[in-house]
Amino acid sequence: MKNSPRLVVWGLGPHAIKNILPAINALDTLSLYGICSRTELVVTDCAKRLECKSWTNPVQMLEDPLVDVVYLATPIGLHSTHGEMVLEAGKHLWCEKPLTCNLQDTETLVDLANKNNLSLGEGFMYLTHPQFARVTRFVQQSEMGNVKSLNCRFGIPKLETPGFRNDRSLGGGAFWDVGSYMASAVLALYPDQKVHVQYAEKLTGSNQAVDNEGRALLRFSGGTTVFLDWFINIGYRNEIDIWAEQGSLYTEKIFSKAADHTPIVKIRNLQGVEVIENIESFDHFKGMFRRFSEMLIDIKLSSQEKDNILRRARLLDAIEKKAQQLNF
Repeated sequence: MKNSPRLVVWGLGPHAIKNILPAINALDTLSLYGICSRTELVVTDCAKRLECKSWTNPVQMLEDPLVDVVYLATPIGLHSTHGEMVLEAGKHLWCEKPLTCNLQDTETLVDLANKNNLSLGEGFMYLTHPQFARVTRFVQQSEMGNVKSLNCRFGIPKLETPGFRNDRSLGGGAFWDVGSYMASAVLALYPDQKVHVQYAEKLTGSNQAVDNEGRALLRFSGGTTVFLDWFINIGYRNEIDIWAEQGSLYTEKIFSKAADHTPIVKIRNLQGVEVIENIESFDHFKGMFRRFSEMLIDIKLSSQEKDNILRRARLLDAIEKKAQQLNF
């Protein structure tokens, strides 16, 4: 086993098995020490294949003194309760996005992490991808002048096994599962600006247990207008479209993509002439865990992540409070 921080993944849904466990196991900066899930058959199978420890009882897992970090991959609605357990046990907490679905709960976890001198990470993996770095450079370096408008769209088809996503009590619904991505993106692009929610809505279709679409209109203090549009149970879209004074940028699969995907960025000049840039493929899950690992030794980076978590939570809270709850 690698001589590095020992991590346990708590929650073994399809996403954790497909993306999270392989990324951790491939890094030298972390050691996959164990897995924890209530489903004994899944735990046993994964533990045997990955040659790590396993638990079906999270209390027993958290009592293990060799556990340094817990990556929480349980349903969103359980993050607050499970996160408190992790931090009170003295373990670093890294978590699937969003950290919680309640601003006060997020503030509680941040306070608890600070009190116990522990790191806290929120799993917006795409922020580490070179594709997002290219978009950030376009915006923050004003490559084609100030950005006047920015549009984000993210919608996913109906899942064969949606799991918690159709359960409101577990944090299901389009807003938390999909809309949170876009809120995190625009805040990362404008880290030093204030943002005002001008309009928002969340829609729930007939016979639907959770919201399945929504949109928000934001205004940043620097003058950029932002439109966010999110859906579940719809034809797939995953894109960002930026319109600046002297040109524009457009790219697809900005939030979610395979590790071997080579993104394309389309840039148009003042006359609309288009240039295509190819971005190298990159496993953004590995990138995320490398960044989280750095927080263990870099206090400033750890503090920045907590500030970003709070900023995201405040924007999501503002959107939810502004949102008209519509049924159709």
